[in-house]
Amino acid sequence: MFFFSKNALNFRFSSHLASFSLIFFIPAMKITVSCSSVQTIVDILDEPEGEESIMTLGQLRERIASDNDVDVETMKLLHRGKFLQGEADVSLSTMNFKENDKIIVMGGKNAMADDAGFKMLMQYEKHNLSNLQKTYDVNLHDVADLERGFLEKPKQVEMGKKLEKKVKFFNEEAERHLETLDGMNIITDATPENQAKRNREKRKTLVNGIQTLLNQNDALLRRLEQYQKILNGEIVE
Repeated sequence: MFFFSKNALNFRFSSHLASFSLIFFIPAMKITVSCSSVQTIVDILDEPEGEESIMTLGQLRERIASDNDVDVETMKLLHRGKFLQGEADVSLSTMNFKENDKIIVMGGKNAMADDAGFKMLMQYEKHNLSNLQKTYDVNLHDVADLERGFLEKPKQVEMGKKLEKKVKFFNEEAERHLETLDGMNIITDATPENQAKRNREKRKTLVNGIQTLLNQNDALLRRLEQYQKILNGEIVE
């Protein structure tokens, strides 16, 4: 049984007696394109009304370059562990794509690195948020040391009070970072929509990272308070 579609391949077979065409159905599908921390869904082998169809490797490359602000000439597309290669007019139907396949974009000069809003977020992450993670790691290590009980009880009680202040201060510091990120002007009237989307996604990633640390720190504070109750005799082991 044969199916007919606008998205079809025609194969002609000739013989001494006759020639005929076989038409095989090539279904439209969605693929995921991953560039940096942003993922987008692209429809290929489809002909949507009012939109340009993506049927060839060249059209796919142009679409990815447009969506992600990367250089179409220098970027590389990784699909199932292999780079997609071929002329611009190579049909995507010959590349063995399957529904929900993933393409990873590598290389290419990314315009987002030059955007003022994105730079602001990157610099803030580098100079502030990396230190926030280090602070949490130190507090976690110190609480674990306290729980080992190597110190005499009076010193453990004293150390517990100091750690409680540090752990609580961490929450205050993290909240300030959330307020700072929320107040950052990372999008202007001149920011292209695709760049604005990246900036919002980047800020969301940073905010989620801080909120994760806050949740972990709350758990650490409860853990510390539990051990302090043991030291104070409120809980008998």
